[in-house]
Amino acid sequence: MRIPKSSMTLACALALASLPAAAGVVIQQEQREPGGAAPLVQTTMYIDAGRLRIEARSVEGEHTISIFDESKQVLWVIDRVAGTYSEMTAAKMAEMKKRMDEARKAMDAQLAQMPPERRKMMEEMMKQQMGGGAAVTVREMSRGEKVGAFTCIHYEQLAQGQRSGEVWTASPDQLQLGEAEYKTFQALGRFLEPLGASGPGGAGLVSAGRFIEGFPVRSLLYDGGQAVAEEKVIKTERRALEPNLFALPPGLEKTEMDVEE
Repeated sequence: MRIPKSSMTLACALALASLPAAAGVVIQQEQREPGGAAPLVQTTMYIDAGRLRIEARSVEGEHTISIFDESKQVLWVIDRVAGTYSEMTAAKMAEMKKRMDEARKAMDAQLAQMPPERRKMMEEMMKQQMGGGAAVTVREMSRGEKVGAFTCIHYEQLAQGQRSGEVWTASPDQLQLGEAEYKTFQALGRFLEPLGASGPGGAGLVSAGRFIEGFPVRSLLYDGGQAVAEEKVIKTERRALEPNLFALPPGLEKTEMDVEE
């Protein structure tokens, strides 16, 4: 007997709905001005083995979702307000990095032809526009510091010798993260690494993530030597996660991601 396609679709949908929700970890974070009372951005991170979702809502009404699938090596960045999404693959990341490197080499060649004073002025302008334009270095400040209930390692980030950030990290078990889930978090950091500061931000991720140990539970961002933003983990729990959390929602319009060169 031939089964109608509509019946097969319904059967597949019912089968998917009957799948048990996988156990994972949910981490809630808040970002605010240092010393500020009200959070400016509230972020929820869902981590399963091989899959990760970061959902952020701001007081301005922005609602963004990033979904990473380690096995597919794909990252979807969704703008819920605009109803759009962009797709990043490992191949596309490599191509973007290549174009960025070529653009920087071309700019360096142009700078080399300029008089010293004008070259210095242009270099300073480029550093400001590109978030410093310099490699970030990290140094460990101390171990055993307390951030709420977490026992942390304290790191300082430096750009051209000036403090650009501070990060306090806790061991994965303190956030109820298993080995596979923590490796998924690290895999997202490696995936984004080719784009450096130009890549889409992820809650709790730092550009120098490969130099730190543990999961960030508090971070401070500096500008001109002053702390301008603080992000902290406020809650973490292990619970069942629905499979559709890590699927691309239907009805979105695909767009290309803008990456500064």
